[in-house]
Amino acid sequence: MKDATRILVTGAGGPGTVNLTRSLLMAPDPVFLLGTDASPYYIHLALTHEKALVPRCDDGDAYIETISALCRKHSIDLVIPNSSVEMMALTRNSDAIPARMKVPSLQAQETSASKWLTWSRWRDDDIPVPATMLINDADDVETAFRILPGVPIWFRGAGIPGRGIGGAALPCRSVAEATGWIQFYSGWGGFIASEFLPGDNLTWLGIFDRGTLVASQGRQRDAYVIPHVSPSGITGAPAICHTISRDDINELGPRCVLSIDPGFDGVAFVDFKCDADGNPRPTEINAGRFGTTNHFYTAAGFNFPWLMALIALGRDWPEPSGRFNVLKNDLYWVRTLDAGPALLCRTRDGLVPYVPDSIFPPATPR
Repeated sequence: MKDATRILVTGAGGPGTVNLTRSLLMAPDPVFLLGTDASPYYIHLALTHEKALVPRCDDGDAYIETISALCRKHSIDLVIPNSSVEMMALTRNSDAIPARMKVPSLQAQETSASKWLTWSRWRDDDIPVPATMLINDADDVETAFRILPGVPIWFRGAGIPGRGIGGAALPCRSVAEATGWIQFYSGWGGFIASEFLPGDNLTWLGIFDRGTLVASQGRQRDAYVIPHVSPSGITGAPAICHTISRDDINELGPRCVLSIDPGFDGVAFVDFKCDADGNPRPTEINAGRFGTTNHFYTAAGFNFPWLMALIALGRDWPEPSGRFNVLKNDLYWVRTLDAGPALLCRTRDGLVPYVPDSIFPPATPR
C-alpha cells in the first residue's frame, strides 16, 4: 500500500486489538495493518490487511526474532502491542525491534500489572484509594472482616490474567465464603481485600506524551456482557456505557497515571468505583493498552489510537480544543455477543442513533 503508515498490532485476534484495528482503519490517512497472534484460531478474527502467526511471547527468543523479521519484511513504522505480556516482552527487547513503539516504561508496566503495587503507590501519593489489604493467609481474611469498613468485602486477584491471579473477583459476606473463594484459586499471597464500593463504575482514558496529557475522555459502565457468568455480575466487557464529563475523574485520572510514572508515555485507562457518597476511588490502571471498548470513542468522533500513532511517529496531529472531555456527554455504546455495536445519543425523545461530524476533531495541526 503506497505511502501508507505501516503498523503492526499484536494479539490481533483478541477483542481489544480487533477494536483497536477498527479505529486505525478509520484513520483519515492511508494505513497498512499487519496483525500477529499466537493462536492458530484467533488469528483468523484479525481485521488487518495481512496476518502472521507468531510464537508465544514467553517462548524464549523466538517471539522477538519473529516480530523483528516481520517488521523488516513489511517495512513497519510502528508496533502497537495491545496485551500487557507482549508489551513487556517487546519493551525489554526494544533495541531488537526495527520500528517505533509508544509504550510506558517497563517500571510503569510492572507496577500497573500488580493491583497491590498500584494501590500502595497511590496510597503513598495521597490519592483517595479504597481501604485495602493483602491476603497472605487465613488469618488475614479474619482481619479483613474486622478492620475493613462494611460488608460485603471485595476479594479479588492482585494481578492480571497471565500475570498472577486475575479476574477472580467476588464480594464476600463471611470469612468462610472468602476463604473458600481464595482456596479455590490457590490464591494465598495473590489476593487483596478491599472495602466494597456500591456506586457508579467509571473509567478515564488518556493519551500521554512523555508525561504530558494530550487528550482524554471519561465514561460510565452501565451493564455488562453476559453478567450471569460472573459471580459478581461484572465482567471485563461493558454491554452498555456512555460518555461523561466529571471534574473529579478529570482531576484524579492524570494524578493516578503520573503517580505510576511522572514521565508516562502512551495510553492508559484508570478504573474507578464510587463510594456511597458518589466519590470516585481508583481501583486499577491499565498501562499501555486500549481496552475492548476503545472503538466507541472513534465511532463517536475522536480517534485515540490514531492520535497516539501520529505522536509516536513525530507527525503533525490535530490538537484537541482541550485535554478533557473530547466527546459530547451522554453518547451511548450498546453491544453484546454477536450483536451491535450501536452508537446512540440521549435526546428529549429518548435514545436515537448518533452520527458524529468527523472521526477526528478538526483543529490546527501541531
